[in-house]
Amino acid sequence: MVNPALQSAIEAMSLDERLELVEFIEKTVESAPIDVTEGQKTVIRSRAAELDADPSIGLTWDELRARLAARRA
Repeated sequence: MVNPALQSAIEAMSLDERLELVEFIEKTVESAPIDVTEGQKTVIRSRAAELDADPSIGLTWDELRARLAARRA
């Protein structure tokens, strides 16, 4: 949840200022390390192995985009 005072300050900014803020936040997020637990790594490896064994269970990027677009509609 966004701090109410911060939210008010952002809402008072001009569009250009908010866009600059978004760019700044993106830069700080891009450089932040992502901690992945051993349990998460195990799940990722398992799912990758399932996909390698049966590629038909996966989706193409176009199929994924279509599913996501349908959820937003």
